[in-house]
Amino acid sequence: MEACEAMEQGIRKLDKTIDVIKCPMADGGEGTLDVLEQHLVLERVYCQVSNPLMRSIEAYYLSDNEVAYIEMAQASGLQCLQPSEYDPLKTSSYGTGELIEHAIESGVGEIYLLIGGSATNDGGIGMAAALGFDFLDKNGQRVTPNGQGLSLIERVVPPQYPDLLKGIHFTVLTDVQNLLCGRQGAAHVYAKQKGADEAMINQLDDGLVHLSRLLKNGFEQLSGAGAAGGLGYGAMTFLAAELRSGVDFIMETIDFENKLKSVDLVITGEGKLDLQTLEGKVVFAVCQRAKYIDIKVAVICGDVESPEYIKQALGAFGVYSLLTPEVSTKFAMTNASELIERNVTVLLKEFISED
Repeated sequence: MEACEAMEQGIRKLDKTIDVIKCPMADGGEGTLDVLEQHLVLERVYCQVSNPLMRSIEAYYLSDNEVAYIEMAQASGLQCLQPSEYDPLKTSSYGTGELIEHAIESGVGEIYLLIGGSATNDGGIGMAAALGFDFLDKNGQRVTPNGQGLSLIERVVPPQYPDLLKGIHFTVLTDVQNLLCGRQGAAHVYAKQKGADEAMINQLDDGLVHLSRLLKNGFEQLSGAGAAGGLGYGAMTFLAAELRSGVDFIMETIDFENKLKSVDLVITGEGKLDLQTLEGKVVFAVCQRAKYIDIKVAVICGDVESPEYIKQALGAFGVYSLLTPEVSTKFAMTNASELIERNVTVLLKEFISED
């Protein structure tokens, strides 16, 4: 919403008469709860859970007493840690499982699990452990349910009281298309940003391969299995979850396509535009829908990789980066609103002159 408001300020500086529709978006990752809260009648439910390093924190999910929306980043995200604490060998999705347990015990029958921004690479075993699954090593001892523990698992024991999950329908919202393992899997693509070096990445990938060979369910080959450090795989395996496009779900919820029909220009954006943007993230989805009904789109981002290629691939009117040779990352992050305003004014002048 702050980005939307900065964009509006940039528009107003050029022309106060232009009608502006502010429409914050999300794709199932961090911030999705904020978007849902603006469009659905939901209550925040707070509870104490474990953060990625198993320290107690307060987190929340949204609920209408029948359906719960749980954002895994609330309990198991990088946002819960200091950068110096990032370590996907040690982090666990256990707290996400605690949020799920709390929601079920409160009486909901359906859960949407919003996965993104994870600090974890544990294949979802942390989440499963919180819900009663036991992961045992060759000596029958419990394995710590984190990235390091993956390769030690020799047996998975289902919950002693399986009724907790019985009859609960789970849907995972994600727009990550990665498989679980391999060069395009969870560890090789995402673990570096969670604090892993090359040796750790290989160890984590080996652990995920080991888990998938032990369970033999084939889910590791499904698109989205590698989302959130393999939580997509874990949700399919332990929760019988259905995976769905997060951005499609959000667009349906906020009636995005009807909003599009009344506008001349769409301005969208994200932190960094790169090849991952083209795999179905918010910016890509917005551009695709706008292109379908012949509405121009401009994109504002913090930084951009291969700007001309990205611009053409998106079919965008223009791509505008806050980072320039004159603007440092530190300055851009401190003055993001001002820079967004400035870029919007520039792009709007260009749009009007071209139009």
